[in-house]
Amino acid sequence: MYCEVYVDVFFVVNLISGFFVLCLTNQLLTGAANSVRALLGAAVGAVGSCFILAFSKELLSLKNGIFYAVTAVAMVSFGCSVKGLKNLILKMLAFLGCNFLLGGFLFVFSQRARRGIFTFGAITTCCYWTLYIGIRLCKYLKRKRELCCEVGIALSGKEINVKGLYDTGNCLYDRATGKSVCVMEKDSFFQLLTEKQQRFLENFCAMNMAEEKLAEEEAAFFRGLNPRFLPYTSVGCQKGLLPVVTVDKLIVREQEEERKILHAAVGISYTKLSEKGRFQAIISPGIWEK
Repeated sequence: MYCEVYVDVFFVVNLISGFFVLCLTNQLLTGAANSVRALLGAAVGAVGSCFILAFSKELLSLKNGIFYAVTAVAMVSFGCSVKGLKNLILKMLAFLGCNFLLGGFLFVFSQRARRGIFTFGAITTCCYWTLYIGIRLCKYLKRKRELCCEVGIALSGKEINVKGLYDTGNCLYDRATGKSVCVMEKDSFFQLLTEKQQRFLENFCAMNMAEEKLAEEEAAFFRGLNPRFLPYTSVGCQKGLLPVVTVDKLIVREQEEERKILHAAVGISYTKLSEKGRFQAIISPGIWEK
């Protein structure tokens, strides 16, 4: 069987497909498609494919299979900034997966892609953007899901569970305890208190402590609660004072994982944290730092 192949066209076809596969690999693993490195890696792969085409008598052989594997490793090494053997294996798996997906798309449109190099380039570009948008969308949905969690607050034998949201912009830091501060809506937190305790804490937040005296047991309770004020700034509020208390335990549940913080600092918000009530607590990622 006779087949006429133009080496320059063959090189360009491999260069385009290799470039897009490496860009997808970078996007999948690092979140950024480094175009220069991807182009360099794709050029290595295209040269290797042309070398096999020019000097090999049998395209399907063990020797060529080994050469293809070495070429793929070189493409990933040049195009994806490999650091260590474990990282190389991970990026090789991602590279093969992206190669499979892009190849599957091109197989569907194989009849039209054979009409010319420009048609092939246009179809490959459309397939690349389809996969690129799909990867970005999946990563966005995963990140959005990971930001949400279930929050439990334990105080004096009582416990409530509310919906929480991780907020990297929450930089509140309690100088009295040296801990990061999470924030919870007042209505949710007050479920842990009796009516008299609620009234006392309301007076404290209003800086009006002269109304009533506490029994010894309640006084001990509030010494453990350690109510205090924390200066803060936020969008729409240049200067403010946030009431902060210490709870016995803060529990964060994410999917099947549960983490606990003892004697956590919790700020009490008198305003709704979300308009539609999607969450009642804001969790600072800094609470896990020791």
